[in-house]
Amino acid sequence: MGDRRTILLMIGVLLASAHTPAALAYRARMRVLGAPAIAVVLQRQVPSEVAGVMFTRNPINSVAERYIEASWGLGEAIVAGLVVPDSFRIAVDGSVLQRTAGEKDLMLLTDPTGVVIEVAVATEQISALCLNDQQLGQLHLLASNCQQVYGTDIDIEWAFHQQQLYLLQCRGITR
Repeated sequence: MGDRRTILLMIGVLLASAHTPAALAYRARMRVLGAPAIAVVLQRQVPSEVAGVMFTRNPINSVAERYIEASWGLGEAIVAGLVVPDSFRIAVDGSVLQRTAGEKDLMLLTDPTGVVIEVAVATEQISALCLNDQQLGQLHLLASNCQQVYGTDIDIEWAFHQQQLYLLQCRGITR
């Protein structure tokens, strides 16, 4: 019963968030017509060994290439600024243009109950690249497939778990 209440509370918060002054102002600025509508997505947590974000247009220089940031564990470590992630640049044809190792001294993982915990990264992995050529190839293919569906300039959140690539989120790049 507690899980159902929590879900219903979350849905109520999401519905209310569509009517905040900031949300309404954004809709007006973007010329979005009609009543606010939202979808609630419940997604299983992927207990990733490596995760990150990929842009199909480099956010630094606007070049049409894949720009990837990656780290050990959950991608939240990148989003929260807890690590300096590895970065990769891949040409539209799939060739790897650049690999830059970051400083990944901790990772976020989920414990058996689903709680996110911080774990120290083994010394030899701190500055080791967390993606290999095969994984970079899979990410390039994922970007190409997403572009066929969602357009050219997209932001993709992804994760690898047990050597399987998962698409977590895909959206247009916002500026």
